Amino acid sequence: MDVLAAGALSIAMHQTQLQQSANIAVMKKAMNLQESQAAALIEDLQQSVPYPGDHQLDILA
Repeated sequence: MDVLAAGALSIAMHQTQLQQSANIAVMKKAMNLQESQAAALIEDLQQSVPYPGDHQLDILA
């Protein structure tokens, strides 16, 4: 293997590592966004369902 081929291989490997690192960073940001959106959705759902003790059912009507 000559020097130029070794250099080209080294550059290609570093480019691949950089691309993988960037992809992982984007994926982590997307996962964090999904996590916060899911937490907000769960909170909204919990607030929309009334607490059972707040209402009385009139069974004599």
